[in-house]
Amino acid sequence: MLAQYQRALNQRAHTSRRAYARCNAAVSSQVVTAPPKEFISSPGPAVELDVEALQKRLEARAKAMIQLEEQEVASRTKVKFVLKQQIGLGECWKVVGKVPELGSGLPEVAPYMKWNNGDVWTYEAKVRSGTFAFKVVLRKPDGQYLWEDCKERILEVPFGEPEKVVEITGVKFK
Repeated sequence: MLAQYQRALNQRAHTSRRAYARCNAAVSSQVVTAPPKEFISSPGPAVELDVEALQKRLEARAKAMIQLEEQEVASRTKVKFVLKQQIGLGECWKVVGKVPELGSGLPEVAPYMKWNNGDVWTYEAKVRSGTFAFKVVLRKPDGQYLWEDCKERILEVPFGEPEKVVEITGVKFK
């Protein structure tokens, strides 16, 4: 892997000065021995990396990012979507919104609502504060999606509110 990286670095360095600058900037904190300035115009010594140190730094950054995400998610408002409507066997509801927690507008990625007794469908998510548009989508057994025939519904999530329930009514299709 290190040999492949060195070949790629050498190839980029020979192509242009800008490419060399980008590669050098990307690995500047991990460089043990820096290449001489002549490296740009002629083949020279390869850049040596402390792979273990690089892996440890990446792991530490990943752990820090996970901790930050967990802290942010913990402070978000818990939103419960509730829909009471009977549908056919093999069909299910999805909540599709323009936030990552609701599939970023993509029904294939959006979360499924959970069926409960009495044909009550629910979905709970920790959503960041703000105003978001969403719709309810029916997933058919053959994988097709039917979007409800209405304007996008608006969800307002105030900052600091611990929980919010959104009752979804009047779902109609063309």
